[in-house]
Amino acid sequence: MTQREALPPAPVITKDGVIPSSTSVPRRTLRSIDIFFLVVAAAAPLAGVVGNGALGVLLGNGAGMPSSYLIAGLILVLFSVGFVRMSPHVRGGGAFYVYVRRGLGATAGLAAAFVAIVVYTVMVVGSAAGFGFFANVFFADNLRIDIPWYVWSGFALLLVAVVGYREISMGARVLAVFLTLEVLTLIALIVGVLVHGGSSGITTESFMPPTVLSGSVGIGLMFAFASFLGFESAGIYSEEALNGQRTVRRALIAAVIFIAIFYTIAMWSVVIAFGADGIVAAAAENPGTLVFRAFAKFTNPVLTTAVQGLMVTSALAATIALHNAASRYLFALAREGMIHRKLGQIHRRLNSPHVASLAVTGVTVTLLALFAIGNADPLLTVLSSTFGLATLGIILLQAGTSVSVVVYFSRQKAEPGGLLWTLVIASIAAVSLLAVAGLVVANYSILTGDLGVLNLAPWLLLIAAIAGLVVVRLRPKSNTEAAA
Repeated sequence: MTQREALPPAPVITKDGVIPSSTSVPRRTLRSIDIFFLVVAAAAPLAGVVGNGALGVLLGNGAGMPSSYLIAGLILVLFSVGFVRMSPHVRGGGAFYVYVRRGLGATAGLAAAFVAIVVYTVMVVGSAAGFGFFANVFFADNLRIDIPWYVWSGFALLLVAVVGYREISMGARVLAVFLTLEVLTLIALIVGVLVHGGSSGITTESFMPPTVLSGSVGIGLMFAFASFLGFESAGIYSEEALNGQRTVRRALIAAVIFIAIFYTIAMWSVVIAFGADGIVAAAAENPGTLVFRAFAKFTNPVLTTAVQGLMVTSALAATIALHNAASRYLFALAREGMIHRKLGQIHRRLNSPHVASLAVTGVTVTLLALFAIGNADPLLTVLSSTFGLATLGIILLQAGTSVSVVVYFSRQKAEPGGLLWTLVIASIAAVSLLAVAGLVVANYSILTGDLGVLNLAPWLLLIAAIAGLVVVRLRPKSNTEAAA
């Protein structure tokens, strides 16, 4: 079941990040529970455990990975306070670069936008590699069809290219069904492991400070943060929420807390399944099948097959969503005159950002081909390095957003209620996010496998930011900006 969605015209944004109000005002119909569900759906819980959680165990802090979700959740709750508080002042979507531009100006905003383009583009490559890996596992284990991961990944990018060019999306009800199945299967694993007591009894070692801080805690936190990507989508619903900001704030904070706790318990059950002393060795055998093996040990075999299949569909849906996000960044910036205007064209018949979509397809296919030629491991090199780079970029964008909140509200002397509290929380969030970013950079080489050249990947974020700074200085100002 698919439906074609009309692409709305790109908004005109003034240099301070304000999008002029339209004459039509959306109806306020969304309740907190509605927005809560939308945020949880964006987080893709199964991928957060099967993919990010297992890699976090192997490359990060081992049995302490469950606590990494709690730490990430706490920091993101602090971030959400300022993010939601600023949402009514930044119309037009939850993109971080718009928040940065609102508080820090056009120069910082465009630098952030270019970073975001790099982030979403490389995530398409990582997600396609993940699809290739999990498709290989599913078809090889269940149908004895053993096709190399890069062939499956190439098929995914081809399918995504068609979907992105034609502006096709999965219906919301279909996504809701898959989300429900993902949550239920993880609950079944949790119950199965806890009822049987795991391999060596139920232990709380995952929450002890020595375990939490063991290994590469920065990498563990990075994979934990990667599991929350998309939660900021709640910000786009401010104008449709029944009680505006209050409804969104409750929904977003409740969703982040729920996701953090759910991930923590699910990953804790995986640790218990193999034992705190054996979890790293089990992950080293094959991190991509770690959770599948836990299902095989403590649940019905049918569930193992089901979760393998759900990971394939989840990875494909994520690749489509990330491709669309990257295309829309290019499209929006082109319509604003920040990059070549041809990327801002809309297909006359399909009403899709077809040129931007083709550009993303070209870049992602090229990058995937280079990884395949280099015989890179789809999880330990491709997914871990691309998601590592992307998550680092997202964390920096979140930090920039928090700084923007502080700067913006520091200027709003008449802002009612709790302003000082917002400034304090946003400041703590910014410092915490920058600290996590520092830990990721310090341990980044752990993510790159045998391709040491990827150790230099974080420099791409700096290059992208500088490119944004150059563009904003060289391009002519629009009439809207000149009047602002």
